[in-house]
Amino acid sequence: MNSVQQIDRSAGGADAERMSGPDALMLNMESASNPMHTLKVAILDTARRGRPLDLAELADVLPDHLGMFPRATQRLAWARGHRARPFWVRDNDFDVTRHLDERWVAAPGGRAELDEILSELAVRQLDRRRPLWGLTLVHGLAGGRQAVVVRVHHAVADGLAALNTFMAATAGPDERVCRAPIDRTRVEHDERELARAARAESWRMVRDLPAAASALARAFSAKRKAGHAELIPKPLTVRRTSFNARSGAERVCASGDIPLAAVQRLALATGTTVNGALHGVIAGAIRAELIARGEEPGVAVSIFGVCRDLASTRVHGNEIATAMAYLRSDLADPVERIAATGESCAATVRCRREVGFELTDALATYTGRLGPAFRGLAAHRAPLVMNNITTANMPGPRTTRWVGDIEVVDWISFALAIAPADVNLTTYSYAGKLSMGLIATPESMPDPARFLRRVADAAVEAADALGRPTEDTDDAVLAREAS
Repeated sequence: MNSVQQIDRSAGGADAERMSGPDALMLNMESASNPMHTLKVAILDTARRGRPLDLAELADVLPDHLGMFPRATQRLAWARGHRARPFWVRDNDFDVTRHLDERWVAAPGGRAELDEILSELAVRQLDRRRPLWGLTLVHGLAGGRQAVVVRVHHAVADGLAALNTFMAATAGPDERVCRAPIDRTRVEHDERELARAARAESWRMVRDLPAAASALARAFSAKRKAGHAELIPKPLTVRRTSFNARSGAERVCASGDIPLAAVQRLALATGTTVNGALHGVIAGAIRAELIARGEEPGVAVSIFGVCRDLASTRVHGNEIATAMAYLRSDLADPVERIAATGESCAATVRCRREVGFELTDALATYTGRLGPAFRGLAAHRAPLVMNNITTANMPGPRTTRWVGDIEVVDWISFALAIAPADVNLTTYSYAGKLSMGLIATPESMPDPARFLRRVADAAVEAADALGRPTEDTDDAVLAREAS
């Protein structure tokens, strides 16, 4: 069953594409107090060319490259009576300057000053009358650096699509990004044709209901038969902590990084994956944070996404399914904590891949607005929750990327803070480090920068417990073995 349908242009329809169920879920989750756009931050060093980037230059150059990203010039169009899943249609009035602005950080232009601007951009919601992205050029960072902050709605891209977009928009040293000009051809859409296409798909969905029910039964059966079920949290069985505080519309951001090789060494020493070791380190930070707040650390639970196909080169869409893992913040020993957390992460990823991804697509397509409505009602009322923290971990490039003669010295991603788990930590490996972007509500995480310091401290604590490597340790070999 394919929830994304193309309208037949030969039948007089518009050049339009029905939004997929997973994409529509991200769109419908948005409310005045629940922004659903992510932040992608590129830190630029313009030293090689000797002058900073300016907004006029961006406005001049971007149209020559946006053609490789279809959603960059598409807007939403709704069919009457079918509001749950709109269509993507060509924005005939696309003007890149409507998507650009600029800001200046306060001196001294460090992480804290940039994070303050990011916190403001995290709640500046995108105009649904235009393509769902915006770019802010930030001036005044220390060392003459700048930042490009892209706000992109999660309905447009998940983490892998965003990474592929970044890779396509940048190049290796002494390489150049391919030109892909915007197609300026006007394509009109007929609202009656959109409604006809939506009705036709609704009938197809009715006919496909038995197949969807069978897929649901197969998925539940596969989950029951999955090995090590005791390592996988069950839905709505998680105790609330202060990470699940009742919150409002404000967001706070913090960024930081830890050495990738350090986490790879932890993974090798504890017999887990880099993802498992990272989550074990995060468990240590959660333990320290809750103890500092006067709470019993207990066992925390994370929800993270598992990509359908990490080798995919798509630059839009949501093709991830969620997985739940225990973060063993109850364990005082850092090595035991990483090993136990890694076991849970590995078990839930295996289970997710055995269950498959079709069910996620089907449920998102059929439920429409029901899921977001239920979440909104239960977020601050349910005595038990799905998770305490949301995490993401994506493998990125091993060396810095370039745009012409401008080096991208850092790349940071911030996802979504969605109640009742209003703490979200996203990590991407970039040029030998794990770049961290933490977004939360101030009620759940009053000092996000301190929490990232706790993550770094937890990595050091575990390394000390294992015994630090000798000076002749070959980190390149370790990186290959752990990847």
